[in-house]
Amino acid sequence: MGLAFVAAALSCRVATAPQAPPAAVMLGVWSHRTAVADSGSPSLNAGLLVTIVVDSADAMQFRGRVGMWFAGDVGISPDVFGPVTGTVDGNGGVTIVIAYAAVDRPSLTISGSLTADVVTVRECSFGMEPGPFLPGDRFERGPHAGP
Repeated sequence: MGLAFVAAALSCRVATAPQAPPAAVMLGVWSHRTAVADSGSPSLNAGLLVTIVVDSADAMQFRGRVGMWFAGDVGISPDVFGPVTGTVDGNGGVTIVIAYAAVDRPSLTISGSLTADVVTVRECSFGMEPGPFLPGDRFERGPHAGP
């Protein structure tokens, strides 16, 4: 009887780890690099290089910042951008919204699908205008925010 009591007491103390929110699948550093055709000659056009750092998640929503943005050979300071926010739908759908620090600029909205460590772009827009990411472009989760 004593052994059963000890086993029952130990089983009551086992705590379960808190379950991560669904949006936790977006935590990390996400990078996009536009493929640039190799012409064989030197070029400053590195394409479009963008890094998004997602550092918090709550329920179906996540939040982060732009870590890096290069277009060709021109870098844009991350200070130009406001917060990055987004949602997951629980079925592999992801929406990423990149705000600008200037309130008169529309946000960049990216809709895509998440599979493992890759977000594949379905649509991208600046308000009513097309955005820089094309359908099929990819953001891949990686270990760092640098180029």
